Amino acid sequence: MNPAHRTSSLLVLAGGLLLAFGCSSSDAPAAPDADAGPAGGPVSGVTDNHCAGTTVTVEPATCSGGPSPDGAGGASDSAPESAGGAADCTQTHDAEYGDTLFNSDGDDDDCKYHAAWSSTPVRLDQPVTFTITAMNKASGAALEPLSDGVVPLTRLDVYEPCDPNRRGPTQNLTAKITETMPGVFSAGPIKFDQPGRWVVRFHWYEQCVDGEHSPHGHIAFFVDVP
Repeated sequence: MNPAHRTSSLLVLAGGLLLAFGCSSSDAPAAPDADAGPAGGPVSGVTDNHCAGTTVTVEPATCSGGPSPDGAGGASDSAPESAGGAADCTQTHDAEYGDTLFNSDGDDDDCKYHAAWSSTPVRLDQPVTFTITAMNKASGAALEPLSDGVVPLTRLDVYEPCDPNRRGPTQNLTAKITETMPGVFSAGPIKFDQPGRWVVRFHWYEQCVDGEHSPHGHIAFFVDVP
């Protein structure tokens, strides 16, 4: 073989080896995980019917504790809201609230609002963003800010029903809430740092007193985390 041709062939061979080495698995970006495992989410169960046709009319004027249309005071007669517990903590919880609901929609504790939720995939230690849609049961109108301009969804309460003092990472306390369109809210990120059953409670108009006709309301759902 001509020496010049031999040198050229060696150079081509060397270049090919270098190219192959440069594209080896040790240097190539890791392929995305094709199977992140099952996602959690709403817990299937009995369809909510606790209002059984009952609808409570909200009167924004009672937000600050003014008289209700039936003459009752705006302040709630119920005990202060606090974490309670039940014999089967994965099924029911918090005697100071209405029942925690199964599935992904239902009426709030006081039968003022109807809400439904969805979320990004629920997985352990992964950020989750909730999308919540809420409407006034009496009028069918989407929830909107009162005259004070505060977003109707004011807070998420996230905890494990069997240990209500365990509320996950501190970031859950400061989840960002935005109104993406009338009656539709985005909240997150939330992280679940333990597998098992959790409760997510959505609080409405917390700047108002918790009265019978006050805009103040709350609704909670079970969420399972794989």
